[in-house]
Amino acid sequence: MKSFSKWTIEEVEEAFHLVSFLEMEKMTEWITHYSSFSHEEEILLNTLQKKLQHHVYDWNEQELIVYFIAPLLNLVDFEHHNYQAFLEREISVIYGDEMLSGVVDFVVAQGKRSPKHPFFFIHEYKKEYDSSNDPLGQLMIAMVAAQKLNNDNNPIYGAYVMGRYWHFVILNGLEYSINQGFNACKDEIKDILGILKNTKAIIEDLIQGNTNIK
Repeated sequence: MKSFSKWTIEEVEEAFHLVSFLEMEKMTEWITHYSSFSHEEEILLNTLQKKLQHHVYDWNEQELIVYFIAPLLNLVDFEHHNYQAFLEREISVIYGDEMLSGVVDFVVAQGKRSPKHPFFFIHEYKKEYDSSNDPLGQLMIAMVAAQKLNNDNNPIYGAYVMGRYWHFVILNGLEYSINQGFNACKDEIKDILGILKNTKAIIEDLIQGNTNIK
């Protein structure tokens, strides 16, 4: 059994016959057309952005999470009676003859004490130009595992973060798409928050529209 952290995107594509697309309708719907922000949210975004601009080259992974990612996610508030956010949790599922298992950094899922039905993953990295791993491969294998675990034909959503850059990824059946990335040190931080808010709305729509989700 190989943990999520050992997979590359090439291995995931070959093992599960995934095909990437530059454009996907569901991706376009996800990353565009979000609501405006309150004055308080604008102030907090500006504060977070300035912190990131000053420290993006210096923060390690935990500092990036505590000082930037967590406060940004708190603006969205993924705590709900039907779902919640989990940190550093293991996800396992049997896929054919193989056990897919690993610890995920952040996942929004149904489940009271542990993630049962995952919807959205975030994979965090501390450096923008760290080539020692494959964040897309690690994220994608977790999304493949979630797709098998859920078994409901709904898309799985995810993102990986490398310093200032946020890349959003969607897996729909055997097709996936990844956007070119949003720079949180620029005005694109508003896009990032908007997409995260869209993600929350999508999760609520999926729960309401799928009676198989418990």
